[in-house]
Amino acid sequence: MPPKTLASTVKWIQFPGFAGLYYNVLEVDDNDRLVQMLMKFEPGVSCVPHRHIGPVKTLVLEGEHLIYKVDDPEKLVDTRAAGTYTSHDGDESHIEAGGPDGAVILLSMTPVEGNIWETYDHELRVDRISTVEDFRRGLRKQAAEK
Repeated sequence: MPPKTLASTVKWIQFPGFAGLYYNVLEVDDNDRLVQMLMKFEPGVSCVPHRHIGPVKTLVLEGEHLIYKVDDPEKLVDTRAAGTYTSHDGDESHIEAGGPDGAVILLSMTPVEGNIWETYDHELRVDRISTVEDFRRGLRKQAAEK
């Protein structure tokens, strides 16, 4: 019997409208200073173009995490293997994806005025801003599904 992996033991929730893209909110601190979550990308699956508003720390737990230019989805910017830790100060736009074996990543995100990230439509216009409260709803949804 193969050993269990993190990806096989976490209770994943599918991002609505995105087959092969999942999340698990770990924490939203009481003072709205930190949101921590796991994301799982099936092989070759990418997320919507977006901009992290505040600082983000990322740790690749399994697989390979790929970063593409937000305005050129074919242009690979970074390849991060399991064990790679990165951080940035915010205001960073990109598209994230899983490599050939997918990826599981840990995101620690600092909100700015309660906002975590904004997603873009096909013309790279902001179509949604995700807030701390959205992640609190995610926690409640996960608790209800246990």
